Amino acid sequence: METAPQTGLARVLARPEIVDVQQLAAAWYDQTFTLRLEGAGQGVSADIGGHLRRSFLGALGRGASPEAQASRPCNWEPPCALDVFRREQLRGPKGDGLPKPYLIRAWRRGRDLCVMLRVVGMANDWSMAAVEALTLGIREILPWGRCVRGMSAPPVVAGRSLEIHEIAPEAVPKRVALRFLSPVDASGAPVPECPHSLLTRLIRRADAMSRWNGVALSHETGRDLARHAAGLDYDLTGLRLGHYQSPNRHGQLRRDPALFGRIVIGGDLAPLWPILQIGARCHVGRHAVEGLGAYRLDPVPGSG
Repeated sequence: METAPQTGLARVLARPEIVDVQQLAAAWYDQTFTLRLEGAGQGVSADIGGHLRRSFLGALGRGASPEAQASRPCNWEPPCALDVFRREQLRGPKGDGLPKPYLIRAWRRGRDLCVMLRVVGMANDWSMAAVEALTLGIREILPWGRCVRGMSAPPVVAGRSLEIHEIAPEAVPKRVALRFLSPVDASGAPVPECPHSLLTRLIRRADAMSRWNGVALSHETGRDLARHAAGLDYDLTGLRLGHYQSPNRHGQLRRDPALFGRIVIGGDLAPLWPILQIGARCHVGRHAVEGLGAYRLDPVPGSG
């Protein structure tokens, strides 16, 4: 990362331990909080993730430092939660910023709506402030009348659970399906013409997100993994192209190309399996903070 770190946290993020890809996965740690919103699953809009993200950040702002509220580096020590979850801590030589250390995703479960907040690595020092801000945003900020058809008041937060996750080694199949659980941003290189570009993006994201766990890959390792991804086999028959819509902070509708369905990948998956495992925790592509890019790894029967 090229920008000069401006806080103590950023200085730690700028100096990760350089490890191999197996060690990258072994260092992974996240905590996932899931809220159950009673009766909010029916008629929920597809852009609920964007509204949840903005209400979450709005609630964090209430307890933030004046510097963080003005989108400047927080001068508190330790920094406030808004600085950790909203501000870009570092920026690389190609203009790529360090990903935010959290994901928000929502899905229906019967009549209810489940809302997930996943916090990665060292950002878990601020995880309780984060989940309480998410709850406050749901109750006091989120415009429910625009997000759920027929709902005029906030739903009851009827339950909360916590999952702590670390990545363990596992048998690598010969073929695996990446089954998308939410739309995947399709900007950049076209996946139908260049299918390995999806894994190239995933390598970069898994590497960058792992800085929140104190580790990173060398440039040479990242390059070798990308080269290996280009030599794998890709079955795109289950892939569909479409669009994802979400309002920006000014209320203007954003419409971006997106992927739906699944991609089956075959070949020597072992070098990339730790990356695929990390990606199942941190998603792939842009707008992951509002739920895009979620996938599940489904080994193809008979490929083990």
